Amino acid sequence: MKVYEKIYSYYIKQMADGSLKPGDKMPSLRESERMLSASRTSIETAYLQLAADGYIYSVEKVGYFVSETVNRYEGVLEETEVETNNKENNLGAARQMEYEYDLATLGEDREVSCLQLWRRYMKSALRQEDRLLSYSANQGEYDLRVEIAAHVRKSRNIICGPEDIVVGAGFQNLLQILIALIPGERTISFPTKDFSDGAMTFKNAGFQVSYRNKNCHVIYVTPSYMTKWGEVMTMKRRHELIDHAKYDGHLIIEDDYQNEFVFSTKPTPSLYAMMGGENIAFLGSFSRVLLPSVRISYIILPRGLRDKYEAIKEYYNQTASKAEQIALAQFLRDGHLGRHIKKMKRLYEEKREIIRDAIEKNITFEHKYILGESGMEIALQINGIDNEKNYALKNIPVRVNLLDSAENSVILLISCSKIPKEDIENSIKKLNEGLQDVFSMINY
Repeated sequence: MKVYEKIYSYYIKQMADGSLKPGDKMPSLRESERMLSASRTSIETAYLQLAADGYIYSVEKVGYFVSETVNRYEGVLEETEVETNNKENNLGAARQMEYEYDLATLGEDREVSCLQLWRRYMKSALRQEDRLLSYSANQGEYDLRVEIAAHVRKSRNIICGPEDIVVGAGFQNLLQILIALIPGERTISFPTKDFSDGAMTFKNAGFQVSYRNKNCHVIYVTPSYMTKWGEVMTMKRRHELIDHAKYDGHLIIEDDYQNEFVFSTKPTPSLYAMMGGENIAFLGSFSRVLLPSVRISYIILPRGLRDKYEAIKEYYNQTASKAEQIALAQFLRDGHLGRHIKKMKRLYEEKREIIRDAIEKNITFEHKYILGESGMEIALQINGIDNEKNYALKNIPVRVNLLDSAENSVILLISCSKIPKEDIENSIKKLNEGLQDVFSMINY
């Protein structure tokens, strides 16, 4: 059995015996690498196979999570030699939900899911036997890169050609390619320490990693998602950043995460377009807007680096599924993505309003909330909870993320991403009841 298959089997067994439950976050690639004494390549291959088989799904910038539908995929347990006498009972017991409602997990709402449509495009791609009997192009399938160039021109006013675009599965391998092209000083600044995977990628390449340090040679920014609750970079700040980068010769990496879900009426121009592509790389992904399990990302290279990339691209194999690339190219060509994003945006904007109104109506304790201009998350500060008592939060019947804690308050990050809109009101009521129990425990 190959190493990645052993890792695959190991995590299947963890799911079967209940050590990993639906919604649980998987260990990061780095954690698995250290814990299992395996190479990064073997870990990544195992995770991609788990995702392809429906056991886990990926959330951009957050990591992998155990799928809530994992109990439907029982056949693989035999293939991976998991020792169990009753697969269905074991899996069923392991999949019991611990929470009445989930306001933590990021994903796609079933109401706007394009899974059925995507399945048709995948079936069509799998019929293209001649293409599938060869390896994918190192840079990514040409027809997909043509469609991506058309997509970013229409949605982000970015003018580029397919030769400027490199496709990959996730950002890490794309960043590794970019690192090989970056001249000059080996320093990089990230917005916060939440960008641990990207920071480790650069650190492993010999870069000195800083946070919010404008004097670094490379500056990584997410203009459409500056904070966990979705603050958007102002036009003034965009111009200041561009002027600073041009004056000092810095390279900007623009991660366009969550731009499709900016709900403010103000335009949010791309830094890449504002800089004309000079000294800036643009990162985009389809995982958030299509399906979390579709691991296709892309980078638009800075102007002037195309020849340098041509000289090294044969050393970087393609990591994204060729079948998915073929399907996505046709999906984009037929105009489905634009319509799908519009439908998603309408629903999530409505859910943001519902969750805001539910908080105002049902949270009876001293609190304040921050609703940014993008994304599906709200920061909710609850006052009166001693941070030493935060362990009690795990007993709340609603799953939430603890964003921060202070001497006499906690900040929760709640998401309306996956929860059905008809459940939002009751979930906030249950959250309030759980908070009442926490207060009672503290005051006991």
